[in-house]
Amino acid sequence: MTLTDLGYILTVTIEIALPIILAIIIWKKFKVSWAIFFLGMVLFLASLIRIPLNNYLASLLQTPFKGELYYIFVGAMAGLFAGIFEEGVRCIALGAVIKPRNYYKGIMYGIGHGGGGESMVFVGLTVLANYIIFKFFPNILPVNIVSQLKATAWWLPLVGAAERVLAIAIQIAFSVLIMHAFMFKKYYIIPLTIILHAVVDFAAYYINYKFGMWYAELSVLVFAAAGIAIIFLLKPMNYKHTMNMIT
Repeated sequence: MTLTDLGYILTVTIEIALPIILAIIIWKKFKVSWAIFFLGMVLFLASLIRIPLNNYLASLLQTPFKGELYYIFVGAMAGLFAGIFEEGVRCIALGAVIKPRNYYKGIMYGIGHGGGGESMVFVGLTVLANYIIFKFFPNILPVNIVSQLKATAWWLPLVGAAERVLAIAIQIAFSVLIMHAFMFKKYYIIPLTIILHAVVDFAAYYINYKFGMWYAELSVLVFAAAGIAIIFLLKPMNYKHTMNMIT
């Protein structure tokens, strides 16, 4: 086994195992149904219907906008669509489907949305498939792609895994915010969460374009720290009260 193999194996393990471990903790400690985890997973994947629209509009913007302005508009558009579609499905789940509502159901939904759908399926299985093809069927890949993969530092996939960990924290925070909005009828939180989601995505995209990967990852770290703060700030002081709350 090479260091490259180790890097990919650790990456896939983190991206797939971490959401499962988090979900097990919430299920065991707070008796939250796994159905909420899988609902989050399915609805995240459903929100990806925005991607063809993103690609189509990005192609249209190539003519009127050039250079950095193009990246600004594309990044802003992609971030806004992510906010609208992902928070939209969150509102469907937490506002209409999941009842009675409580804080820990919001946590479980966030794990399913950001961990099950995004980390496990959308990213983790993609990385696993790419690794299997690169490792066992390199002949089906273009020569330049194989060369690039061989030249990639063994630890680089782990950067992606670290980003997934941070992204899960952010996605849980968004879910807690939307759950809070419905539990306490503070509906103004919903558009604020959409805007926040758009800002997070745009910042990572534009900073990566302008300053490079490491600065983009630093921005994700800052947003994840803010997300963790939100998760703890909105955590109910009385566990029995939140578990019995019917809204």
